[in-house]
Amino acid sequence: MKILAGQFKNHAIQSNKKFGYRPTTSIARKSIFDTLKSLEGKHFLDLYAGSGIVGFEAASRGAASVTFIELEKKHMNQIIINAKAIEYNNFNFMVRDANRFLKKSSSYDVIFADPPYTDSSTNNLVALGLNRLNKGGVFMLECKSYEFLAGYDKISKFGGTNILYWQR
Repeated sequence: MKILAGQFKNHAIQSNKKFGYRPTTSIARKSIFDTLKSLEGKHFLDLYAGSGIVGFEAASRGAASVTFIELEKKHMNQIIINAKAIEYNNFNFMVRDANRFLKKSSSYDVIFADPPYTDSSTNNLVALGLNRLNKGGVFMLECKSYEFLAGYDKISKFGGTNILYWQR
């Protein structure tokens, strides 16, 4: 996988095919960041970070800070290895459950969540995420194409995947 745009454009992010995560596709990432426009000065939260590709893309596009939350320690270790190869000093890494993290976290300008498609607590995740958004912030959820949740402001469809957006 490669970072698509910004100061780290074309930088390769190493991943392990044995990990079983589902990285956000390049076409979905392009759409997400085209929708967000400028990330200058914004604090970005990547929940269920997996490979970390979305957070790395945010850093490349000027986010003031990027926080990765991932429950699987082996996934986080790979994210940290990849982060060391990028000249960016505002990464934060936490091996945590996303819902528990959101209950106690500070607020963010942009939150991206890509929970496993088998996760049944997406309504709770959205509620917690919206409570942690700064004014003017955006919460995005990557989910199955047939999963619809109430109240979103925008939807982007990519085959079997939807990206839902809520704005504050």
